[in-house]
Formats: sequence, structure tokens, C-alpha cells
Amino acid sequence: MRIEDKTDTTLTLVDDQKDKKLGLTLAGVFVAGTCLFMAWEGFAEVLLPGVLLIAAMAVYWKRSKMRSVLVFDRAADRVHLTVTDRKGAEEWEWRLSDVETAVIGTVGAHGTDSGIDRPSLVLADGTYVPMRPYHAAGSQSWHAVAAVKLFLGQKLEDAPVGWLPPEEFDRYFGEEMARLYKK
Repeated sequence: MRIEDKTDTTLTLVDDQKDKKLGLTLAGVFVAGTCLFMAWEGFAEVLLPGVLLIAAMAVYWKRSKMRSVLVFDRAADRVHLTVTDRKGAEEWEWRLSDVETAVIGTVGAHGTDSGIDRPSLVLADGTYVPMRPYHAAGSQSWHAVAAVKLFLGQKLEDAPVGWLPPEEFDRYFGEEMARLYKK
């Protein structure tokens, strides 16, 4: 999510999945380049599978693209979330005064730990409300949480240091973990 608009009374966070679009575009360019190179080298039979793969990526992008707009409005005492996807637009609304804080969580749809970071709003009654209906990269999640916390006037003392996802933690600190926790 990125900050689209910020004033004293409003904060607008938008996520239109530019990272997914960039990834699919780069993958499509790589597939096209590889297929053209292979055809140049005399293996023209790879052109058809390459074109089909690029078409499949384009269809996937069209069918899975979403846009989330999260608006915090102090004057109206409301938080408004609009998610637009291929099925249309869905909207949710909460009172801003009911929002206690924002956190990064890994709780999945069924209440179990999914291991995938998601930014959530924590309401005064303890309810966790996902800020977006799909998973996202940790750094994007942290930036969204930091923006909400700062808008609510809260300190960022609980910011994760360096914000490493579990895979990176294992990769960078695997030796220390093995040394510290020998059987």
C-alpha cells in the first residue's frame, strides 16, 4: 500500500498491486526473449508454448487484479475500505474512534498462523480487520502499518528491526540458531 493522500484529517492508502504487475511483465519479457533467442538458434517450436505462457500470464493478471483504497477520516470519524476486483466493488466501514492500532499479523482466514504477513487494524473490542483482502510483502505491510500508527498519533516503538521475513531470518541467522540450539 502506498500513501495516496495525507492531510491533517484524512489518510488515504491505495494498493493496486503494482508489484504483481511488474513481476508478470518482467516474467513475460524474459519468456519472450528466451523464446525469440531459441527460435533464432533454430528451435522455432518453443514459440507457440511461449506465446501461450505469455497469454496465460495476461489472463491471470486480468482475472486476479485488485485495487484497495483505505480512507481514514477524522472529521467524519470513519474508516472506509473499498476493494475492487473482477467481481465488482465491495465496501466496508468502521468508526475511526473504534480503531485502536494497526499491526502486522500472520493469522490466516481460519484463525491459524499462515506465516504470511498481513497488515490489520485492531479495533477496540479486539477484532482484527485485514487492511487488504490478500497477502502482501512484509515491507509493504510494515509501511502501511507505520502510516496508520503515525496517523493515529502512536509511536513506532514496536517496529520490527530490519523487518526480516522468516525465510530471510533462517537464511541469515541459520548458523547462529544451529550453534545456540544444539541437541
